[in-house]
Amino acid sequence: MPIDHTQDDIQYVKMYILLPLILTAFDRDKKIIEQHIKTPRPYVGFIDTAMDKVTLDLKEVRRKFRLLGLKVYEETRTELGIEAKYLCRGYHHSSTLLWSFVAAECSVLMEKYMGADINKRFDPTVPGSERDYDLPTDKEKTT
Repeated sequence: MPIDHTQDDIQYVKMYILLPLILTAFDRDKKIIEQHIKTPRPYVGFIDTAMDKVTLDLKEVRRKFRLLGLKVYEETRTELGIEAKYLCRGYHHSSTLLWSFVAAECSVLMEKYMGADINKRFDPTVPGSERDYDLPTDKEKTT
């Protein structure tokens, strides 16, 4: 029996959903900063750099979608979170990201894209507290 999807596939679907939300949040924050801060340029430049990194990762996610036969064909925002229905190499799947998860993940990813050390957020004594916030391809490049 063929493997219908892998952990990497699930990570790509998750990033496909989260990265556009991060771009929207950065854009919203940038507009607020431009309107309410006397010298917005340094902050806006910082956000623009982060947005460029997000855009590059989103491009990579879309490239991997084509390569791996992934397609999100329905994304629905519900009271509980974001439900995505997707196709992976001919098999249908669905995934729900709860709003609390979306908020927490987006917050950590935004910090990562702004250059913060997100490793300090994890407690090594708690099993499973460390999360992988890189695309699977990022790991491939380092090995």
